[in-house]
Amino acid sequence: MTAPRGDSTGTRTGSIYDLGYRHYEGKRNGRLYAMWSLFVESLRGVWGFGRPMSAKAVPLILAGLYALPAVVQLAFSSVITQQAAKSGKAPELLNYQSYFADFSFLVFFFCVAQAPELVCRDQRYSVLPLYFTRAMGRIEYALSRLAALVLTLFVVLLIPALALFVGDVLMKPDAFKAIGDELPLALPSIPAGALAALVLGSLSLAISSFSPRRAYSAIGMVAYILLMEAIPAAIYSIGSSSGPNATDKLFLLSPLTSLMGATNWFFGVPLSPNDFAGTLTSAGYLGGAFVTFAVATLVLMYRYRRLPA
Repeated sequence: MTAPRGDSTGTRTGSIYDLGYRHYEGKRNGRLYAMWSLFVESLRGVWGFGRPMSAKAVPLILAGLYALPAVVQLAFSSVITQQAAKSGKAPELLNYQSYFADFSFLVFFFCVAQAPELVCRDQRYSVLPLYFTRAMGRIEYALSRLAALVLTLFVVLLIPALALFVGDVLMKPDAFKAIGDELPLALPSIPAGALAALVLGSLSLAISSFSPRRAYSAIGMVAYILLMEAIPAAIYSIGSSSGPNATDKLFLLSPLTSLMGATNWFFGVPLSPNDFAGTLTSAGYLGGAFVTFAVATLVLMYRYRRLPA
């Protein structure tokens, strides 16, 4: 019996085969390109593009419901103008300043439905190592997801303001003069919408990142908002019965209340005692909203730095 080839001592040796693999010699785009690619993919994921129609239904329906009142007012602008001319008094219309306060729950439900879509599946199916072993780091991953959600929310918040602007211009007899009159009233919607998108996007994504399951993330977001809106109100109600105190500062912990108060600051409208209890001003709520955004973003980045992958 002959000994195996390759060694006179009779030990086995391996054979090398040329499988045709080649080293990548093209351009390496680096981290910024990786972040941009993830940002674009996240935008598509929020709206369900590239997925079945059922994935597109929820974001489109919620965004449509949020914009619907403004679109209806736009559609009937001519009828409203005629009725106002006949009656001699201006009808009660939706306005830029109070629109978010009236329909903010729809934006919140949009976050509950779509924020887990961005971060839960990657944890559940253990694909995060595929991201982190490439040019992209953990912080870049978190910021790319956050930027996509914030931009989506900003668009959702800005569409009703645009519809209200067009509708108000069409109600006036002189369109060019109406544009000049309406523009200063509508412009605060841009920073107010940007702040709301930053706060709600960072908060919902930070909460969603702590669970690989969408249902648990959604429950966590709903529980957090309900508790943060109810607990300060309950503590203030109990404390105010015994005299003046500082319990009204707890309202700064309420995300939706802080955003409503900050919206008043952008529009220069004083806070209504019927809607805002205590001595806090709109500037105080503005600062509370910025603090909420900063803390939520730091929690999100800390979560991904500590996440095993």
